[in-house]
Amino acid sequence: MQMDESAGKAEAILPVLLGAIVLTQIVYVAKSALKIEIASAAIWSVEALLFLAIAVIGLVAALQKSRLLACTCIAIAGMVNVLQVGMGLTMFGPLLDAGEPLIPVYESVVAMAFFLFFSGKLLFGCAAIVVGMDLRRSGGAVRLVGLTAIAAGLVAMLVNFGGMAVGMDWLYPAGATGTIATVLLAVALHLQARPAMQIAG
Repeated sequence: MQMDESAGKAEAILPVLLGAIVLTQIVYVAKSALKIEIASAAIWSVEALLFLAIAVIGLVAALQKSRLLACTCIAIAGMVNVLQVGMGLTMFGPLLDAGEPLIPVYESVVAMAFFLFFSGKLLFGCAAIVVGMDLRRSGGAVRLVGLTAIAAGLVAMLVNFGGMAVGMDWLYPAGATGTIATVLLAVALHLQARPAMQIAG
């Protein structure tokens, strides 16, 4: 029973962490578009911490058998994103500073980092579909959120699979669809966790 309660509490925390990740990505896009003076490394460091938390909390939440697939997808997405953010923090700068002889290596590292980026978005899309499938059995607005999460998750999976296959040419559509799916996943998880928290309370 205590394990179930811990898993339920972990599931209730996930929407907050996912929402925070979406906010950091909005900040990064705004910084790039508006030329705001914010160090990229600072944003990436916050993202790394959040993704680590998502990985750990996702694994705890997956202890609930009914949440196993969705929360495992979320946890693995967190791990994958820690790797891609870590590559950006530790490898981009030194390889770029090394000069022209290492440009092919730099480009390969960037390509791999974004392959992981697309993979993480695809997994968040998969989780959105799974949670949405559960919510569609409800009525009213909750069912609508579930159906929207399914649609957004499916689009995110398809577009980010395209990104994995094609590469950087799909960066913006893949990032946008993945972010939308993540927002809806956070909302759907919050709605899904409420009954469990009420029972636990």
